[in-house]
Parts: sequence; C-alpha cells; structure tokens
Amino acid sequence: MTKSTLAPDQIATSERIPFGKSAQAEELFSYAQMQELHQMLRLALQEKAIVFISGEAGVGKTTATSAFADQLPTNKYLVIYLGQDQEGTSLWRRLACSLGLKPSISRAHTRLTVSQHLNDNLLEKGKDIVLIIDEAHLLDNATLEDIRLLTNADFDRMSPVSVILLGQLPLRGRLKTPGFEALNQRLRYKYALEGYTEEETGEYTRHRLQAAGRQRDLFSAEAIKAIFFASQGIPREINNLALAAILRAQTDGVEKIDAKLMKKVIDQRDLS
Repeated sequence: MTKSTLAPDQIATSERIPFGKSAQAEELFSYAQMQELHQMLRLALQEKAIVFISGEAGVGKTTATSAFADQLPTNKYLVIYLGQDQEGTSLWRRLACSLGLKPSISRAHTRLTVSQHLNDNLLEKGKDIVLIIDEAHLLDNATLEDIRLLTNADFDRMSPVSVILLGQLPLRGRLKTPGFEALNQRLRYKYALEGYTEEETGEYTRHRLQAAGRQRDLFSAEAIKAIFFASQGIPREINNLALAAILRAQTDGVEKIDAKLMKKVIDQRDLS
C-alpha cells in the first residue's frame, strides 16, 4: 500500500487526533450562526441582560459561548462558569466562593448574600460579572426563580450581572408555562443554535482535518453528504461519525473515505 494519512501509527501516536473531544483554539470553526450569536452576546453584556441560548445536545452551545468568553478582556470582565446543578444548592455556594464570599448552609441565605454583594460592592470595583449557567434545562423551578431575583436591581434598574443560560430545547417550552412569566419577560435575548448546513458540514470537516495536520479532502463529497444526513448537522455527532470513519478506513487500508465506507460506519453505529 502507498503511503497514507491513515497509517495506523499516525492514528495511534498523533497528539492531534482529528475530531477529538478537546479541540484546540485554532480548530474552532467560525460560521454564520456563531458570528450572529457572538454579536448578540456583545449587546447583552452592554445591557447586563439575561440571555437564553437553546439547542439540541451536541449542537455547540457551550463551545460557542466559551469561545466568546475567552475573547473578553480579563481586566474588565469576571467570567464565572457554573455547570449542571439541578437543585441549585452548590450552584450558589460555588458562585459565592468565586466572588470571595463565605457561603451559608442555607441556599436562600447564600443567594441573598451574593445578591447583596453584587448590588452593594461589585459595581464600585469596575469589573463586570458574566455568569454562564450550563445545562439550565435541568435546573429546578426554585433555582430558575433565584436566577431572576439575582438579576433584579433596586427599583428595577440595570442588573448587577449578565447571565447566559445554556439549555436544551425542553426549557424553551417550560419557560412559556404559567409561573415563569417574570423570568421569561426578563430574557432580553434568546437564540436557538442549530446544526450546520450541508455546506457548513463539509467546511467544518475540512477545517478540523487541516487543523489536525491531516489531508483536507480525506472525505469524498458523497461521504460528507452521508455524514450530514446522519448527523443532522450536529457537530458532536459529526465528530463521532468522522472519527469512526477514519478508524474504519485505517482498518480497511484505504486512503479515501467514500459513501460506501460511510454507510458501513453509520449502519454500525445505528446497530450499537
């Protein structure tokens, strides 16, 4: 066999596995929706508003938001990222610790302490707080209400903190139900992140291959089409399919991934 980019030793020893879970900064793929989202986030931070970014699992909500947060000057912004915490107890404790406060045993008291600190002290220190809450669809009702109260300033003036909620699609419907009117009205900006188009899927695949130092045209146009339809343009699933195809091509000893090989990979994943 001629020399191939899919040689087993390259796959096994490469420090830059293509379509790996942890992408380097230069592997970040910028596309129309991400640019639009970043523009909206810039406006939201100017207004210290609440943003709700929704989308299916794996669509890139966290990646897009993290890319935006990484660009913020650290002398002006303090970015606090909080992952999933269904009941909110440790969420408020972690927020308090991030602000240099001592959390209370009581969740309510900790939230009040944080709110008081933000309103009374932080605004005088010249640093804006950006609170990113991931997996927001898992939060209980009380925690969602706590978040609304956290952004309430005296006499409804500008909020002391910008909040970015990241959540899957069920939260969109949940926020429209009775009891969430006040929070829903405070969601100044809402953005539904979708999967890539077929064209973007091809661009993304070539971009990730090039960033990993590999052959850009490794996948045929028909293979890209198969990846797009099987993944519905969801980046995480594109990564899974593309990496599985590379490993399968390595096993089969082929240098080009075509529609036939992709069908084998997709069928195998469907059976798993």
